[in-house]
Amino acid sequence: MDAITFDENHASPFEQIKQVDADGQEYWLARELMPILGYQQWRRLEDAITRAIAACQNIGVERKKHFLPLSAKSSGGRPRDDFKLSRYGCYLTAMNGDSRKPEIAAAQNYFALKTREAELAPQTSELLAQLWEKLQQQSTVIEEQGKALAQLQSQIQNLLPPSTDFIPPGWDAEVWRSLPPQDKRHFRYIFRRRNFRPSGQGKDKSLVLPAATTQQQKQKQQTEVQQLIGEVSPEEQKRLEGAKQEALKQLWSQGEQ
Repeated sequence: MDAITFDENHASPFEQIKQVDADGQEYWLARELMPILGYQQWRRLEDAITRAIAACQNIGVERKKHFLPLSAKSSGGRPRDDFKLSRYGCYLTAMNGDSRKPEIAAAQNYFALKTREAELAPQTSELLAQLWEKLQQQSTVIEEQGKALAQLQSQIQNLLPPSTDFIPPGWDAEVWRSLPPQDKRHFRYIFRRRNFRPSGQGKDKSLVLPAATTQQQKQKQQTEVQQLIGEVSPEEQKRLEGAKQEALKQLWSQGEQ
């Protein structure tokens, strides 16, 4: 019995003698299985195999798929009978063996579990595939919901009035404070609607805009024009006035046509 005792940390003797054919199917040789099942004589094990084959035929299962007769040479050169047993064939052999042997009881337990695992493997794979598909679908739904939530938050943010102390990204704080209220409202609006940022955004230094307001710029331009006019001679002013009047006459004549 000690020879067939196994746990999670040690491979069972049935696993140690298991072989795999060219088609990837696992199998056991009856001659190698015989001592592990507690049999000293081949004929005793052969009787159990014969009963297992009969049980296999009675339930309509193809016997050669699970009990394939083989010929093996002994040390003396004489051929000996042997069988290539599938997992299910080993299970039926154990079930038809001498149940008084503890080795047979261990084999029944081992092959019953492994056979059941093999039967459930396709169902487990299918369940895992279905679970993975559902997870993928849920992930897609969560991603779409995240996008919709982000879009909704953006729409809500656009509907809410901006804070009076909000400075759009890219503006120098000192320059921003120097702007008149109407300009601040304008730049907040185009930032929220168009994501407008000053052209210097992203550079090492913050963008520094002229501190002059729009009204100051207009006043400066008017002053410059007046200075230019003041520097023109009276003759030149008269000539410019005549050219202005002539241009107005041509414009009115074009409008009357």
